[in-house]
Amino acid sequence: MRTALVESIARYDAVESRIHAFTRYDAEPALLLDAALETTGATGALLRVPVGVKDIFDTAGVPTERGSALYAGRIAERDADVVRNLRAAGAVIVGKTVTAELAFYHPGPTRNPWDLSRTPGGSSMGSAAAVAAGVVPLAVGSQTNGSVIRPAAFCGVVGFKPTAGRLSREGVFEFSRTLDQVGGFARSVREAAAFTAAMAGEPIDRWWSDDATTPKLAAIRTSEWERAEDAARDRFQADVDRLAAAGGPVEWPSPPLGLDDAPAILRTIMLFEAARALASDTRGREDLISEIARRALAEGAATPDEDYRAALRERDRLIDAFVALASRYDAILTPPTVGEAPTPETTGDPRFCSRWSLVGAPAIVIPSGLGPYRLPLGLQLVAAPGDDRRLLAAAAWCEAHLPSIGRPPL
Repeated sequence: MRTALVESIARYDAVESRIHAFTRYDAEPALLLDAALETTGATGALLRVPVGVKDIFDTAGVPTERGSALYAGRIAERDADVVRNLRAAGAVIVGKTVTAELAFYHPGPTRNPWDLSRTPGGSSMGSAAAVAAGVVPLAVGSQTNGSVIRPAAFCGVVGFKPTAGRLSREGVFEFSRTLDQVGGFARSVREAAAFTAAMAGEPIDRWWSDDATTPKLAAIRTSEWERAEDAARDRFQADVDRLAAAGGPVEWPSPPLGLDDAPAILRTIMLFEAARALASDTRGREDLISEIARRALAEGAATPDEDYRAALRERDRLIDAFVALASRYDAILTPPTVGEAPTPETTGDPRFCSRWSLVGAPAIVIPSGLGPYRLPLGLQLVAAPGDDRRLLAAAAWCEAHLPSIGRPPL
């Protein structure tokens, strides 16, 4: 019987030349480790499970180049905390997945397994594509704005970003110290919970319950609603209606006052912090980064300190307002993207993720249908910060009541 790792290697050989999900895939070291785990009778929650790691997470002894010529040839001395925890859980790290440049907007070479003329989204593009294509069942990602939820939705997989700060960022490239958040990709909500527990170095019952209680759900249409494509709006309403038919009425509360300002607030904080975090690495080497990154970092460098501090204060106010709303529900339903995956000159529009990233809310996306181009559409669920276990239980219930979209035709 072929092992999960042998299946992963075979799948990598079959599809990587078309999807370009990995910066490196280390088959031989992975096989040696897999054999050692078997021989020694090792145990662990992810024993011998192949895992891909976004190339902004340090992995000892191999390059972590952050999608940028700035860091070409950079080799980490130690594993990032989440990588170390995954190894302790018995996972086999098979390689590093492609990230958008500096985990920001400029796309990498990865293509969407559902349609090679489309993007898998950014910046965790390689991780989402690798899971969607069946190369690995689990992959590590990160989100500063929309970089777990958006690619998961575009690729038709589950993407989960826990509450901000819930997973360690030690050994992870810093773009925005306030907003950077660790997450991951899986094929089901249950697998996402187990994966997250392993990344945290915690038992799964800290994240998962088999309680099948019908969740209390709300739905929110923000001011961005009209920016969504017709197919995305129709899909969202159909998902809400289906879940209401299965579990009872879904409430439609008004968003907290000021939540519509969240994308601009997030941008102020993100670019102010990024400009300062990257100042020494980019000084005199600006030719090594893209024009979009140069413009963004210049904008951040020019942002006055008082504007940054005001943005942080407003973020704190919005967190309190969001907690007061969200804590009344097991989950709030929202769209994850403006529509199906766009063409690959962009990583897609994060506007339906920005609010929840700003307030540090746990967020998860589950596949829920296909759009007019036969590309995945999904449903995003968010909850009050700290309510990760409650959110995962609600997402699992919703997953069970929404149709499967199958696998990409790749």
